[in-house]
Amino acid sequence: MTTSKIARPAFQSIELDPIDARLEARAAERGIPTLVTPKAEQPPEVQPPATASASEVPAPRKGGRGYSTLATPRSRMKGLKVELPDYVWVALKKRAAEEMVSLRHVIMTALREKGIPINDADMIEDGRRFRT
Repeated sequence: MTTSKIARPAFQSIELDPIDARLEARAAERGIPTLVTPKAEQPPEVQPPATASASEVPAPRKGGRGYSTLATPRSRMKGLKVELPDYVWVALKKRAAEEMVSLRHVIMTALREKGIPINDADMIEDGRRFRT
């Protein structure tokens, strides 16, 4: 029995800079925030009136990379437990994946379309980068 060496093709390197540039452009286009070093001072908390309509909610001021300085802090967020049929859950998760946003963003968009006033600053597409 003879053994022969199989010639393997040489490893081809990948240029990461063009890929990173495309990812940065896509993130900026979609308004997806990026990791940044936090500033020393925190913005003041601003909350819309409880009875405000969607037109009365104050417009957000934009900070770096589409992140608004008026977003509700995580300490003031409330959780919601809801039971849904499995096909609804799958449909929600698919929609979030297709739109490249969080499930929270999909739900809040639907609530906003039903007339619930939600501040634009709280409509962060993917809030994982802002957790504290």
